[in-house]
Amino acid sequence: MRCLCLLITVGFLLFGFGVKAEEGKDIFESLRCGSCHKVDIGKATPSPKEIAQAYKGKENQLQSYLKGEADPIVNPEKGGMMKRYVEKTKALKEGERNALADFILSHKD
Repeated sequence: MRCLCLLITVGFLLFGFGVKAEEGKDIFESLRCGSCHKVDIGKATPSPKEIAQAYKGKENQLQSYLKGEADPIVNPEKGGMMKRYVEKTKALKEGERNALADFILSHKD
């Protein structure tokens, strides 16, 4: 029984980020972020890949931005245009916001 609990715990730790990112994908879609932030390309708005690359090593700054506590580091000149959308990410529960950030950051490759 102990071994099974340990295996479950290790499995959760190893694969938990994937589950969180999957939940984040659902949030990304439900907030309609993909209407502007296309997953594979960025034209007028940056793609999640471009955002992930910009926030690499600055994950806390992405969290601050999604909470409405910081300006964007990608296309800061368009920050004003994003304010109404950031209101939606601010309204998320912390776990949901974390999952959204994990989904965005999962596009680093």
